[in-house]
Amino acid sequence: MERAFRPGGMTLGVTTPLEGFAGALPHMSRHAELVEQAEKAGFATVWVRDVPLVDPKYGDAGQMFDAFTYLGYLAARTTTITLGTAGIVLPLRHPIDVAKAAASVDQLSGGRLLLGVATGDRAIEFPAYGVDYASRGELFRESVSWLRELAGDHPRISSTLGRMDGTDLVPKPFARRMPLFMTGRGQQDIEWIATNTNGWLFYTVPIEQQALNIKRWRRLTGRADGIFKPFLQATYFDITDDSTAKPQPIQLGMRLGREPLLELLQRWEQIGVDQLFINFKQSTRPVTEVLHEIEEHILPHFPAGQTAALTRPMP
Repeated sequence: MERAFRPGGMTLGVTTPLEGFAGALPHMSRHAELVEQAEKAGFATVWVRDVPLVDPKYGDAGQMFDAFTYLGYLAARTTTITLGTAGIVLPLRHPIDVAKAAASVDQLSGGRLLLGVATGDRAIEFPAYGVDYASRGELFRESVSWLRELAGDHPRISSTLGRMDGTDLVPKPFARRMPLFMTGRGQQDIEWIATNTNGWLFYTVPIEQQALNIKRWRRLTGRADGIFKPFLQATYFDITDDSTAKPQPIQLGMRLGREPLLELLQRWEQIGVDQLFINFKQSTRPVTEVLHEIEEHILPHFPAGQTAALTRPMP
């Protein structure tokens, strides 16, 4: 959390896959090197998505690899960048398996994991798992409760997902409590999200609407103990060769030059976005080239938070 966020200012992250591509499947060529480049450049986080099955209607399989397997690989290739899931589809997985995989990555990375979770929005996946799509909101809440309980010692749990008594799950999260982030609304009330998660990952909407979303979030999460619950935004960008190119809308984002990009990011920072992470799917330029440009011209305005002293209690 200390590395990923800078209270009072906005940080930048990236979303895998770090390439522009047409269709559903990326090439995933030399992506670990690109993640290493993003870390060296000063990005605060790298987020991986959880897309179990390809839905032809969506045409986007994310980074294709299993999220936790890929994060374990990236944990070994990086040292400081925060790792995040955006987000694990809880209704399609048992919370014991999610908790064990997440805590394993968290321990092996020295406490660098942010666990973003979601209900899932691709109805075609649910019959394959034998899960009722209409019940995903309730299943999600049950899973979140399990995740919180499983972080403690010898939890006693009883729900429709199973019973647990007299046993325990290891490893535990690095700091004994996994930072849990909500992705989207997930059929939940905003009040529930504010109470039961550590932050909110939301989509790009008109800036006036986002300002209202953030104002409400701050009101619901304002706490006397000063606990910080960040608001994050995901945006697709195609950053052009022309540094002055004016913004043009593209699917889920915009095409523009770096100078208007900086102005736009500063506006989002002013309304209270705590982190903006970039999806490169619509990029028409090589991402390594774009990362260099962002490192030189954009990231100095949005530095990452402080790097905590990390130790690795497990090999």
